[in-house]
Amino acid sequence: MNSLQKKIYSVIKAIVEIDDFENYYAEHAISYGLRNYVAKYSLSKDEYLITEDALDYLNVNDLLKEGCLRRGIKNSKKNDKKNNGFTYEHPIPSKIITDEIVKNRKFPNHIIEILNWADFIVIVTKNEDKCLQKIGLQSSMPNGWRYFSDNQFERYKLAGLLTKPFQKIKMFGSVVR
Repeated sequence: MNSLQKKIYSVIKAIVEIDDFENYYAEHAISYGLRNYVAKYSLSKDEYLITEDALDYLNVNDLLKEGCLRRGIKNSKKNDKKNNGFTYEHPIPSKIITDEIVKNRKFPNHIIEILNWADFIVIVTKNEDKCLQKIGLQSSMPNGWRYFSDNQFERYKLAGLLTKPFQKIKMFGSVVR
């Protein structure tokens, strides 16, 4: 956990410790805001995972700087293309992580365990991202999937994205979602 992740964890913990938070969480603006903090926890990592196709895409399009990727390049315009053909993906969707945190909000030690167990970002191409859409798992986990006992990358396995091991890539710049 880096220093920014420590700060984001403190914010998440403070939010869910609010008395009667379950009722607050029912409001879309509150649940959406908390999900953003949960997503940004992993997006703040110093290294992401990357598929071979995504790494090829970044190299071909000259998007790396000394082998590293600037987080904000995903949303910048290059060659008149918005989003540059890749995205940052959470192997466990942030809504699933956030719901688990809310269920365990009375146990601060569990909150950090939940965040750390899901602390991955995978850079995938837009075509790879569509594979998740095709199987209906863009924002959910497979039926019966359970936190801490099943594979964090189960959606990728079912979508055929785990044919080769992920590589690691160093990240720099401001956190973007």
